[in-house]
Amino acid sequence: MSGTQDRGEVPAARQGGQDAVQRPKLREVDFGPVENGVDYLRSVVSHLGWAKEPNPRDLKYAVLHLQAAVEVLLKARLQLEHWSLVFKDPGLATRQRFESGDFESCTTTAALARLKEIAGVAVDDKAAKSLAILAKWRNALQHYGLKAQSRAVEARAVQVLDFLLAFVHNQLMPALPEDQARHLDKELTYLRQQVLKVRTYSETRLKRLTGELAEHQARTVKCPQCGEWAVVVGEGWVRLSCRFCHTSWDDPAVLLIYYVLHHQVEPADVSEVCPACDEPGLLAGCTRIAAKPGDDVTLCFSCGTTFAELPATAEMWQVRGGSLADRQKLFGNGERRDAPGSDPSN
Repeated sequence: MSGTQDRGEVPAARQGGQDAVQRPKLREVDFGPVENGVDYLRSVVSHLGWAKEPNPRDLKYAVLHLQAAVEVLLKARLQLEHWSLVFKDPGLATRQRFESGDFESCTTTAALARLKEIAGVAVDDKAAKSLAILAKWRNALQHYGLKAQSRAVEARAVQVLDFLLAFVHNQLMPALPEDQARHLDKELTYLRQQVLKVRTYSETRLKRLTGELAEHQARTVKCPQCGEWAVVVGEGWVRLSCRFCHTSWDDPAVLLIYYVLHHQVEPADVSEVCPACDEPGLLAGCTRIAAKPGDDVTLCFSCGTTFAELPATAEMWQVRGGSLADRQKLFGNGERRDAPGSDPSN
């Protein structure tokens, strides 16, 4: 035995031959845009699950990966029109920067606008709202954290997943080679099955609320967080919550603010006070309620009164301080609900 080995040192590896150290061949990361986006979707459905309530970590990665899928897949469609469209400023685009990935890409909002205006691909309002909320949630997670109810995240995620699965099938798959298209079709089938399970689970929970909400249709609005018809207003100046996702708001005025921001209502439509209850919870001519989902109505988020038309300012001040019954005479064909514990005759 040599002196080197006697000293306990490791002998040098032989060059060549059977005893040479064989390093494993390094694998490359090779994800095309569509494959990459669909892989993110697989991650989303695995984190959402359907047989159990997702934990906070599941929801975190469901939001992050779903937004990543949105950005990748929308921009993949833009590239079919022209590669420069994925740049924040297409006028500064160069092929070298595009191929190296050394550029700032456009936002989701800009991608949607370019798809509509340049590619002729329109996105319906419901999907656009869910995409906007998802982007806000992702930004919150990235910068300062997110606080949201799991059911709200699930409901929005299903809406975005539905949109993306149809988008990939209709807008991206036709441009792929036949073998890739067949593989993608199998992936989409699997994803649709998983989304259906999550959606069915959500719909089962919604059905449980049907009886509970039936008598409150005239004062039930869509939740700004999950988008379900499950927020009953008109309970007075109390804390309100969505009966589906359990997101809550400190009082009717706070809910009204979130409702206005979500539905992009003009501030001029928000009245300072309701002529029926004297509380600042009135939204004039731009509220949708479950009883009339296709019509804009005037609704007080505090007392639940709907108005056929608002009385003139002078009339409102004339009855301010009067009885609830006196004020009701000004409401025309509107409907009202007495505040809890109130007596219209007093």
